[in-house]
Amino acid sequence: MKKGFTLIELLVVITVLGILASVVLVAINPSERIKEAYDAGKKSDVSQVSTALESYFTTNRGTYIKNGNPISGTDLINGGYLKRFPQSVSIDFSSDGLLAIAYSTLQAASAQCNTGFGGIKYWVYYSPTGVSQIECLDTVPDLP
Repeated sequence: MKKGFTLIELLVVITVLGILASVVLVAINPSERIKEAYDAGKKSDVSQVSTALESYFTTNRGTYIKNGNPISGTDLINGGYLKRFPQSVSIDFSSDGLLAIAYSTLQAASAQCNTGFGGIKYWVYYSPTGVSQIECLDTVPDLP
């Protein structure tokens, strides 16, 4: 008499393991975790740009204007404030060159909005307050 498992027993075990694996995959939602990871990178990029903007502002006598025009990402790189300008980040300035904003879109459903009721989630840095936060807007963020 040989000892071992029957084919039916093996199939039952494989089926149970398959069901457990699919339940775990549904529970952890890998696509949402990937979006959260991308969002974390975008938040980090906005943080780096905001630090560069603050450094530029302090070094250049309280203005974001260079040669009569608002600065650009290239100016931040050439001035040594950034090594590279992240493609996911946008910046804008007030007409007088005293205020700046940096922002990037977010994808994760878990990102909860602090302000606004629009359809697009943004991670926004405002120079007047020095605060970065999630905002839900229908249009791109703008200076207050």
